[in-house]
Amino acid sequence: MFTKINDMVSGFVSILKGLAVTGKNMFRKPVTIQYPFEKPAMTARFRGLVDLYPEKCIACSQCVKICPTAALALETTTNPQTKKRAAAVFTYNGELCCFCGLCQEVCPTAAMYMNKCYEVAYYAHDDLTKIDLLKADKYAHLAPPKVKEQKT
Repeated sequence: MFTKINDMVSGFVSILKGLAVTGKNMFRKPVTIQYPFEKPAMTARFRGLVDLYPEKCIACSQCVKICPTAALALETTTNPQTKKRAAAVFTYNGELCCFCGLCQEVCPTAAMYMNKCYEVAYYAHDDLTKIDLLKADKYAHLAPPKVKEQKT
């Protein structure tokens, strides 16, 4: 008999605790976002895909040398009049990249950086393995499509 009363009291207490948690959170602002309609802002330390400012690149090949997975490939040319090297072909293999950020750290001119792109989906395998870093619109296809507004 005593155990049945004890079970009823503990059940009633647990119901009150649950209602207290529900009441406490009922009028709070929600912490979730409506994902396709609202995009979260990336933090300053987030590392997305490797990107390049081509005008800053001096073709020193430091990024290629330090890359632990050999995700970067650089072919250089030398201007005969100015004797300066320039990048002729600069490719990035996003499939091999481990997003360590070493290429960004070693770049003497801050030409390499990790962008804030986190929605990375490709339709073709070659689009991911042969990204031309010298092209201005290299990641334009990663821009998410426009989503119809949600009706409430």
